[in-house]
Amino acid sequence: MNRTCLANWLGVMLSAVFVFSGCAVSAPAVAPPTASVVNKANNDLSPEIRKATWDAYEKVLLEISAKQFPVDPVMARTRLHGREAAFLIIDLRAPDTYARMHVKGAVNMSIVALAESLANLPKDKTLLLYCYTGQSSALAMVPLKAFGYDAIFVNGGFPLMEKAGFVMDTKHVAFVPSQNTPMSGARQAAVLAGIQANLLMIAKQHTVKTLVVADTDVKDLAADSPGKYAFVDLRPTEDYAKGHIKGAISAPLAELKARVKLLPKEKRLVLCCKSGQLAAMATAPLTAEGFKIISLCAGLAQADKGPLPWEKTKE
Repeated sequence: MNRTCLANWLGVMLSAVFVFSGCAVSAPAVAPPTASVVNKANNDLSPEIRKATWDAYEKVLLEISAKQFPVDPVMARTRLHGREAAFLIIDLRAPDTYARMHVKGAVNMSIVALAESLANLPKDKTLLLYCYTGQSSALAMVPLKAFGYDAIFVNGGFPLMEKAGFVMDTKHVAFVPSQNTPMSGARQAAVLAGIQANLLMIAKQHTVKTLVVADTDVKDLAADSPGKYAFVDLRPTEDYAKGHIKGAISAPLAELKARVKLLPKEKRLVLCCKSGQLAAMATAPLTAEGFKIISLCAGLAQADKGPLPWEKTKE
């Protein structure tokens, strides 16, 4: 499927046409659902798409509680060593950065290209993603797991991987799409197409640099809150109580689904956690619910030391 066909198909599903640029890998040839299935997805598959996304989110929460997510660079190297054939390593950085140095054996894909190839990644391998800091990788985790992939990403991104002992290389490795078995039913295929469309929407917003924002942008966001933005603090309740951005809504990761109805849809949500990576991970289910999202890069670890409206609920 070329990009024009893909954009037209997704336009039917989302009532919008997405135009993507700068992909390191072109989209694989995957047959879209029939028009009747796509129209049906618009009408009555949204609850199923949301459920599948939240189910994948719950899987990630279990990995977080087991301290398996995100993966420490040393842990990732240990898991990879001697078992390289069992992994597909995906480098989400820019092609020129990848060309200068990357983990040996890694393929280079933009997050848009990853979304376009979501149905054609190898089911028999663990997908190990890395990027600059972990933000882009975290955005893809829930959709990848919703598709049934075993996926992990490296905490802190590429800068920490060489220090952890990963073997580096400059040789380009081409991505070869897998010919996965088609879905057993049109309805299931349409649900997965909706999950893919959700990631494509997130990827496009990230590409134009309006999804993950730097700490330096938070002061401006806070100045426009609560008129335009609502800060959502995803840290544990006890951390929120010790200090948070003034007016932020407390919605710990494990309670996020239950608190969705408390979040204002008329405002753009600014997701905050300690480091930023878990906030990025929560983007997919909230986007599936229809929220507009901003994820705070680097999190709130240093926020109380900066020029932000900061308050505590207890000493």
